[in-house]
Amino acid sequence: MAEPAWGDELPLTTVESFVAALVEAGPEVAEHMVKAANELLLAAQAITAAAERRLAEQRRLRDEAEARAAAEAATPNPEPDAAPGEPGERDAAAADPERGPRLHSVDEVA
Repeated sequence: MAEPAWGDELPLTTVESFVAALVEAGPEVAEHMVKAANELLLAAQAITAAAERRLAEQRRLRDEAEARAAAEAATPNPEPDAAPGEPGERDAAAADPERGPRLHSVDEVA
């Protein structure tokens, strides 16, 4: 494979152009670029830390909800608190489903 002749150089890549521009601009520009890159890195770290804190909070809330649900499922459910009528009527309603709670038509309620 033939080497290019002395004046037939290939064009610079993007990175090579960037580095050449930094060298031509001087050390002050390179220093500013390094500081800007550092600031971007710090911003990305802050966003990542905030996201990790939020995820940890969501996991904690989910675990607490699951623990509550498990505790409620393990607790036996006592008799229903609110049954219609007086105690005698509740017993009769339990013995005879037709005497239990029923839906009323709108005309009966109004």
